[in-house]
Amino acid sequence: MGDRTLPRRPLGRTGLAVSPLGLSGSFGIDADAVERAFHELSVNHFFVTPRMPKLVRGVRRLIAAGHRGEIVLQSGAWLPTGAGVERAWAAAARQLGTDYLDVFQIFWVRHPWYLAGRTAPALHRLREQGKIRAACISTHQRPLALRLAAEFDLDVLMLRYNAAHRGAEREVFDRLPDPRPGIVAYTATRWGRLLQPQDGLGPLTAPECYRFQLAHPKVDVALCGARTWDELVEDVRGVLAGPLDERRMAEARAFGDAVHRSVTGRLGFG
Repeated sequence: MGDRTLPRRPLGRTGLAVSPLGLSGSFGIDADAVERAFHELSVNHFFVTPRMPKLVRGVRRLIAAGHRGEIVLQSGAWLPTGAGVERAWAAAARQLGTDYLDVFQIFWVRHPWYLAGRTAPALHRLREQGKIRAACISTHQRPLALRLAAEFDLDVLMLRYNAAHRGAEREVFDRLPDPRPGIVAYTATRWGRLLQPQDGLGPLTAPECYRFQLAHPKVDVALCGARTWDELVEDVRGVLAGPLDERRMAEARAFGDAVHRSVTGRLGFG
């Protein structure tokens, strides 16, 4: 299995060691595949919420088998209040059968008030109590991400980054402090749009989308939404092939620009 075993890398300054490909349960990958992902592919980063029952079952099995210290669990709170953070942590920990979560975030932060009041203190309290290892937000608001990371001592940022949305390169990655927060990149395929041709360009394959994300040295984890074991194996093989070559990277950027223009033109934003 050595030809398809992922290495480990630091998740920014957190002290956590992660596989470059993280696995999300958003598209229903089954519990058996989750176990195999850890044992056969060395995937150890799992993005999991109570809304992902199959992934929850797979992670519970890994924990019950004694692998808790080898896996990195990322979850979060939808309701940006102090009580909401505490309830979401308790629900996730209970469902997963663990007494701590490695990365815990506020989902989809759009404004500073998401961390105002008791919200950020609740995150910090969980960290101080050892119930989480790292505090995080996910957001599409790139300048806001940097501001909040500094203001609220965030350990990890989860950001949209793909061939069609590359603004994080100049607005976040180039401006990160040293030592820096960990970076988890999501929406690799731009919700499937990068898997379809546009204006005579493209498409990319899903593995190429993850390779594009991981080509940037500031991206620690590319979040994968594989639906099946076979898809996941192909994604891992792609990541192990390393960054896209210079020609394919240029093609990916040109194709991403075409996809971005099509979205901007139709909806008025991208």
